[in-house]
Amino acid sequence: MPSESVASLQALCANLKSQNHFERLGIKQDAPESAAKIAYFKLARQYHPDTVPPDAPEGFAKLKADIFAYIGEAYRTLSDPALRQAYLEELASGGEVDVRAILQAEELFGRATLLVKRRKFAEALPFLDEAIALNPDEGEFYAWRGWVRFCLQDERRSVGPEARGDLDRATRLNPNCAAIHHFEGSIARVRGQDEEARRHLERCLQLHPDHVEAARELRFLSTKR
Repeated sequence: MPSESVASLQALCANLKSQNHFERLGIKQDAPESAAKIAYFKLARQYHPDTVPPDAPEGFAKLKADIFAYIGEAYRTLSDPALRQAYLEELASGGEVDVRAILQAEELFGRATLLVKRRKFAEALPFLDEAIALNPDEGEFYAWRGWVRFCLQDERRSVGPEARGDLDRATRLNPNCAAIHHFEGSIARVRGQDEEARRHLERCLQLHPDHVEAARELRFLSTKR
């Protein structure tokens, strides 16, 4: 490990401040997600605040903390597929993407999915509405809201316009999202459209081989043949 001084850390901190997240981790923009993790842990071993020696000069600990904060921010952004894509779009456009809004949307979405799995559909709906308001380009959010709206219908032999609109938008935004095909398959099964249900559920498993619910529903359909 190279010797470190307050001056060298000050120079590094100033350099990191002017760099983008890829530059901070020392990886290329087309590097795989695993590269971000490897780079982060390598840098963390050197710049984590716990590496500050007891006899460090004044200002040394704060500089290490600042450097580690830059590294951590870069890693959190580049290790999350949604945040990484948003950041790449930001770099390409020269504009600014509200990463905090995306993080908040993901948190709300996570709360909603837990409620849906407990079949608390009415409670989940406001969280999905908020998540979509914060990040209207995430197809999976619409897929879950479409399913929730379908489940809240009094009559499930048809798909209401709001539910259908959400599911169609989800497909336009992200046709390769496993959740979309799972929900479309589940809806088709409820409506007695077994062949369409099989097609969607099989596609779901192609995209997400470990999808337990889709596999269970396909097994149920196979008993009807």
